[in-house]
Amino acid sequence: MNVKLFKQTSLVVMMTTALTACGAFSSLDEVVPDNTQKYRKAETMPPLDVPPDLSTSRIKDDISGNQTNTATYSEFEEAATNPLAAKYNITPDTKPALSGEGKDRHLVVPGEREVTWQRIIDFWATKNLGIARADDRIGLMDTTPDADGYVYRIRVERGDTSKMAKVYLGNPDDEQANTQKDEAMLRQLADYLGTLYQQDMEQFKLATPAPPPEETARVLLMDDSNGQQSLLIEQDFQTVWGRVGRVLDSKGFSVEDRDRTKGQYFVRYIDPFKKAEEDDEGMLSKLAFWRDDVEKKPNEYYYIKLLSDADQTRVMVLDSNEVRTSDESAKRLLDLIQEQLAP
Repeated sequence: MNVKLFKQTSLVVMMTTALTACGAFSSLDEVVPDNTQKYRKAETMPPLDVPPDLSTSRIKDDISGNQTNTATYSEFEEAATNPLAAKYNITPDTKPALSGEGKDRHLVVPGEREVTWQRIIDFWATKNLGIARADDRIGLMDTTPDADGYVYRIRVERGDTSKMAKVYLGNPDDEQANTQKDEAMLRQLADYLGTLYQQDMEQFKLATPAPPPEETARVLLMDDSNGQQSLLIEQDFQTVWGRVGRVLDSKGFSVEDRDRTKGQYFVRYIDPFKKAEEDDEGMLSKLAFWRDDVEKKPNEYYYIKLLSDADQTRVMVLDSNEVRTSDESAKRLLDLIQEQLAP
């Protein structure tokens, strides 16, 4: 009897619990109503409008995926990194170029730093922005606020050579920085400087008469002592000096110094076949003169020495300490010069 009574009691409890749960579900609908029908009737919001100063036409790359022309991967990569290349057809070693990502995003500009500084000032005038403060000694320039109250800051640093400048664009206050506006304005500055650079090149070509055809001369690669090599050119010193200088300029060498009285070109040559060690450089090292760079990476700097021998000229390579060297980079450097001078 007790077992039967227990079973009946349990059944009653279970039925009571089930009915209570149904009641709870009914009250839950009152707390969290069913919005299924409302969701079905909801409309998708229109896409956000891009502000006029940040229109997509201003910030898109010059290359796009729907172009029909073909290009090699290296050409595509070059255009993606430096969108001014295709537009101005400027060789990679001398064109204005966008480089870096994030906070390191900057514009590399060839030419005299003073000229670049003045042209940046002129650029802000085209945007109806004044200069609130500027100090060319440290390379900082702040604009007056634009229509949105936004202020741009330009920072100009020395590039890899004395004829290069790195231009950074941002906001004086990192917390108020707008990366989209900064990128858009940096691209407009790149376009402005790129146009002026193209005009400079066109004027230079018009003002420079075509050089007379050079006389051909034998260029012999000589094996000297201690594994060292040199070039023997059957031309006088004055002619060879000019020819070697033109080779260095045309091939994009960083000619840091030249001394005709000593017959020496001091160049930076980064051997593509030799892996250069990557150094973590801080702000102070970036502002150092090239002589400091020589001390850090002496294997990238060479003297190209010319010696006169009557109607012949010998060309040899010295290391950064002005000592004859037989390393593979020096030999490749001589091979490159011979290739350009040989008839």
